[in-house]
Amino acid sequence: MDKKLLEKIKYFPILNEYEYKRISNVDNAKDYLLKLRADIIVDNMRLFRVYRNKALIREKNWSLEESFTTKPYDMFLKAVDDETRKKCTDIVYGNIFSNDPNGYIFNTKFGPIITISESLVFFCKFMNMALLQFEDNIPEYVCHNAIRIAIRVMLKTETLDFLMDPRGIVTENIHHGMHAPIDYQLMSIVGHEFSHYMLGHLKESRSVIKPIYFAISNKDKEYMQMKVYSQSQEEELQADLKSLELPQLDNEEYKKLFESTILWFGSLELYEAAIDVICPRNPWDTLSHPPARDRMDNILNNAKKPYDYNELNWKMFKNTINQYKKWLIKDVSLNLYSYEMYGSAYLDEPNSEWRGKELIDRVDYY
Repeated sequence: MDKKLLEKIKYFPILNEYEYKRISNVDNAKDYLLKLRADIIVDNMRLFRVYRNKALIREKNWSLEESFTTKPYDMFLKAVDDETRKKCTDIVYGNIFSNDPNGYIFNTKFGPIITISESLVFFCKFMNMALLQFEDNIPEYVCHNAIRIAIRVMLKTETLDFLMDPRGIVTENIHHGMHAPIDYQLMSIVGHEFSHYMLGHLKESRSVIKPIYFAISNKDKEYMQMKVYSQSQEEELQADLKSLELPQLDNEEYKKLFESTILWFGSLELYEAAIDVICPRNPWDTLSHPPARDRMDNILNNAKKPYDYNELNWKMFKNTINQYKKWLIKDVSLNLYSYEMYGSAYLDEPNSEWRGKELIDRVDYY
């Protein structure tokens, strides 16, 4: 069979005709980003199934590019002044799939691109369920299971088919509460990357080669390596503060961004605790980010405070993180297989209040 036809068959289930033509002849940064997204999806069967289902639902109106939201990027750029927005017009941005729990800013021959991983939405969702307070009480074991799911998402051992198999049942109040901060958490992450650009931190001599998609399992290859800008720890702290300074927000909106940023760093601290047990060092991490707790303290100590800032509340939040860290370190140490095993984890056992009916793959969903 003709090589070009084989390639078309490979991509066509998730791309429309126009998008396939674009990735076949990449000549700008937007096409580069589209091809990056498509390559990751077609090389991972579960992701392929999820996006094939999305394409079948939308049929003629389907677009892989449009299926990735740009909302957090647009929120940030809409909130900054005209001069900052104009300086950022050369940057192409959008989500991809990667299990690095930070944003990327990397250069291509077509210009710079900023991305964050689509999987961060699921990571934040389940971490928020455990870390936030709700009117409806959540049992401790359900919170523990939510954290396990979140950690497994970032380890790339949790299947990313949540739209077909949602992992459990929560009340409307909890559902709204756990999703409410996510746009602002992602806005904080993309704002951090835009801030590196605005602060002049992007130096070619400071870049490193690292994969954008990897797994804990040795069986899975590292691939799609690219040159990613790596900043000193001091510059990371500067970018964290700048990401809160640049948006011109009213009191209520700034409070949401501030609190969501701290919530993100608390979630990241738990992920770091798990990684420290599983694999303490990443071989490509030559200039690492500061610890999440240091980044949290940097914000709490140096950023502008919201109008009703309460220091005691954040001390209590840190204590909650500390308690979960103690449990998590012990749990990962004793049950490493449950974090490394590829598949799906759930909030509870089948046919229970927090799980509902057990869904069977390829029976209840494709």
